[in-house]
Parts: sequence; C-alpha cells; structure tokens
Amino acid sequence: MRIGIFGGTFDPVHMGHLILAEQCRTQVGLDEVWFVPSAQPPHKAGGVTRFEQRCEMLELAIAGHPSFRVDRIENDLPAPSFTARTLEQLHARHPGNELSLLLGSDCLPDLPGWYEPRQVIERAGLVVVPRPGVMLWTAERLAAALKVDVSAVRLRFVACPLIEIASRELRRAVADGMSVRYMVPRAVEEYIRERKLYAAE
Repeated sequence: MRIGIFGGTFDPVHMGHLILAEQCRTQVGLDEVWFVPSAQPPHKAGGVTRFEQRCEMLELAIAGHPSFRVDRIENDLPAPSFTARTLEQLHARHPGNELSLLLGSDCLPDLPGWYEPRQVIERAGLVVVPRPGVMLWTAERLAAALKVDVSAVRLRFVACPLIEIASRELRRAVADGMSVRYMVPRAVEEYIRERKLYAAE
C-alpha cells in the first residue's frame, strides 16, 4: 500500500490538518493516511497535552473516514520523538508499504537539521504542501543541502487550500473563552470543552 505519514503534535487537531491530509491522499493517490502524533517532540520540552488525549481527539476527528487512521507508534519509542526513528519502526512493523511523509513547505529548509535527515529521505518520499510566503525548495536544493544525489530525493508538491489555523492560536482562543467552532471538528470541540483542555493556559 501507499501510505502517507502525517506526523505532528496535533494539540489540538484542526480542520487545516484534515484538509491537508485529504488533499495529499487524493492528489498523490495514497491508499491511506496515518496520523502519527508525536509522543515527546524534541522542539517542545513541555506544555504538551497528554499523548492519549491528543490521540483521542484525532480518533474523533477522523471517525468515518475509511482511509485515515491514528498510529500510536511514537508512544512505544524512546524519547524524544525523531522522524527517522519513527519511519524505521514503521518499515519494520509494516514491511512492503511505500511510505510518504506529508510536510508543509516551511519544513523543507529545516529538514537538513533534523536527526538523521538522510535516513528520513531514504525511508520515505516527501509530499509537500506550499505555505504562503515560503520559498519552495526544489529537489536539487534539498539534495545539495543534504549532500546526496538528487535522485535520492523523492519530492512531490500538492496544491492545497490555504487554511490559516494554528494549534497554538486555538489553545489561546479556548483559554480566552472564545469560539473555535468550524476550526476544529465538532466532536473535538466538545472533547476540549468537556475535559476543560487549554483552559489554564
């Protein structure tokens, strides 16, 4: 199967995440998209909502979509959560699948600084959604930054509606008592309200 791997904190998951995943799935011809919440993001030392709660919000958000699933693999791996390790384990647990990593174009300039970036591009193709105001890196430029042959970089761009929603802004809105309706799925909105998530931020 052709699997799209969509990693992130998802704190909380919002409509922008879901639209991105669906556009990548249909435009690239992915059989499934696996949402892989980060257990302990290396760039966020603290303040992340509990892993299981973020997974539960994801499950609510994708309910009814037969091609979407949540994979909790990073909860089983050593901290911090590194994409290279996650992809290695996904290959080991699901051999024979073709993996593609779903990214925003703002992530490409950072990729050479990731943990074992060459392993990342070896284990997965890159499906990239352009971000407003961010210059698109070509496969040639990324290959030069990683010091690999351009043939090693499998890079595809996907056109996607520009949905300017940020999880941090949603957390702030909830803390300020403002509505997040239509920015997150209704079930996620109710989950946040019932459990009083983000209220103390």
